[in-house]
Amino acid sequence: MLKLNFMNKLIGLIAVFIFMVFSLQAQKLNKKMIDTKSNKEILYGKCNLKGFKKAEFGKIFKKEYNNYLPLNEIIALLQPKMMNISFEIILGTWCGDSKEQLPRFIRILDAVKYKTKTISFLCVDRSFKADGFDRDKQNIQKIPTFIIYRNNIEIGRIVETPIQTLEKDLLDILVK
Repeated sequence: MLKLNFMNKLIGLIAVFIFMVFSLQAQKLNKKMIDTKSNKEILYGKCNLKGFKKAEFGKIFKKEYNNYLPLNEIIALLQPKMMNISFEIILGTWCGDSKEQLPRFIRILDAVKYKTKTISFLCVDRSFKADGFDRDKQNIQKIPTFIIYRNNIEIGRIVETPIQTLEKDLLDILVK
């Protein structure tokens, strides 16, 4: 009986610990701060797609996502090349290029049936700062910066705006 009581308490403590870990993780995503220039709320630090689909940025995200029509012939070529590919995206929700390019990029990834929940998003302020982020170490000159990895090794970047189109630039990186 004593062992059973101890086991129940141990299971309870483990459950509380797991809940606290998940709560802390959730609190770290989609943090907001006031932009000093516009005096509006911006996202800061690690984010997920849910964060981009809310508030003022969400309206812009929805509009750009819905209005962008990626080229079907490029999408067909991209689909088989998405194995072992991952993405890290550095952006600013205050930045015009980020507001335009992020929803378009997500539209492309949705079209190729990529699991966008696995993307690493980091939002920076106007000084390109965020908790735990080193701009120089990441070599971030402009935003948004879409970093493309194959098997966790960087194979290319799309910086600020595409050279051709986002989907064509992505394809060019993936065929190297």
